[in-house]
Amino acid sequence: MRRNLFKTAIASLLFAVVLLGGYSCSDDDPYYPDDYLTEAQVRRMIEEALRQNNEDIEFTKWEIVNITVEMGHWSWNDEVKRYEAVYQLPELNEDIYEIGAVLGYVFIGTQNVDEVQKLLPYVQSYDDVDPSYTETISFDIQLKKDGELKPSVAFFIQASDLFGGTEFEGSLPPYNFRLVMIW
Repeated sequence: MRRNLFKTAIASLLFAVVLLGGYSCSDDDPYYPDDYLTEAQVRRMIEEALRQNNEDIEFTKWEIVNITVEMGHWSWNDEVKRYEAVYQLPELNEDIYEIGAVLGYVFIGTQNVDEVQKLLPYVQSYDDVDPSYTETISFDIQLKKDGELKPSVAFFIQASDLFGGTEFEGSLPPYNFRLVMIW
């Protein structure tokens, strides 16, 4: 019996030593034990990870090009039945053309009065004339022409009834366009 009592006392003492040893290794702060991270520690870890990742990441680049097509710059293309104005676009390179994006906008209305910026293609229907028709204003970009690097943009106006011609070239209104190149 003494032996059983002695074994129990030794086991209890061993358990108490392990328990006290475990508490002595923990933080004194009861709100943040060892297995929890403080908010400051988490923020620091995230900042370090972002800093490491950003060393290898190429950030998005962009460029804005504004082009005004004046009244006399529109010309009739009888082959596709639309008015066009073609401009050189030296800002366009192969990276932008192949892996980037070019967004086009047209400004409609009077600046600082009733002007709005519309994403291209801009489609407007006119039913107050006879016959009614729909007009599309848009653009095309071209990187190479005849195998040579000749970046250009062609703005165009096309009516749904394909009506037009050289007699109206000088009477088309000027338009302000914005191209946003992202790569």
